[in-house]
Formats: sequence, structure tokens, C-alpha cells
Amino acid sequence: MYERIQKADELMRKGKSSEAVSIIKDVIKETPDDPYAHYLLGIARMKCGRFFLAKTALEEANKLLPNCADNLRSLGWAKVMLGEIEEGRKDLRSAISIDLVNPLAYLDLAMSYFNYMEFKEGFEWLERAKALNPNDPFVLQNYKTAKDMEREASRYSKNQ
Repeated sequence: MYERIQKADELMRKGKSSEAVSIIKDVIKETPDDPYAHYLLGIARMKCGRFFLAKTALEEANKLLPNCADNLRSLGWAKVMLGEIEEGRKDLRSAISIDLVNPLAYLDLAMSYFNYMEFKEGFEWLERAKALNPNDPFVLQNYKTAKDMEREASRYSKNQ
């Protein structure tokens, strides 16, 4: 089983997430109570843009292993992408309260605000992510993207 999970993880890193889904689903048939397999299935499905199915897998992972920061962070992001904004943000905040030093949870929460043009709140969370890891290229790239979004949005009126 471990080898197949490792293979699925490799496939996702290579951009072959749909192939990884098949492998992970087979693993889950054999070990349906493995929270990591459900988590990985959720991640693979998110990478395929299948957010509803990702949410379902991540909810199962969260049921099997409650209060796991990684599960909650990914579940929160899936909900945000499905338009379940407040529920998603609640899960992201829960992930932060469990793991206060993971800049990715702060970053995801920030991006949930940027996606809805709520720049003030977004930058507050992004600054926290940046404070935790000021040289992280992913955090810095998202900071630049957010600034670009804010600049672009400022060219339009609120009604537009």
C-alpha cells in the first residue's frame, strides 16, 4: 500500500493527478479507514479541478482524523473554491489555530479574501504568512500576485 501511495504522490508532482486518483481509490477500497489516503485523494481531485469530489474526500479524512491542520486547510480551500466562503474560512481559521506556524494556512485564508476583492482583510492574513516565512518564494509570489490584483481592481468602480 505504501508504495502505491508514494506512486500516486509522484504522479501528482508530475502533473498527472487524474492517474493518481485511480491509484488512491484502489488503496481506499483496501483500507477505507486510512485518513491519509482520503486526504491525498482530496488533494489529487483538487489538482484536477474537481472541488466537490475533493471536498467529499477531505470531509472523510477529517471525520477519520479530526482536528488535523492539513486536512482542515485543504477542506477549507475546497469549500472556498466551491463558493462556500464562510465555511471555508472557518476551516482555514481552525487549521491556523491548530498549527500557528504554518504560513500556508494564513496564505490560503488571505487568498480567499483576494478572490473576492477584499484586499484589506487579505493583506492582513498575507502579512502574517510573510512574517512566519519572509523569504518563502511561494509566499512572495502570492504577495506580488495580490498586489497586482489590487492594482488592477483599483481601476474599476465598486459597481463594476
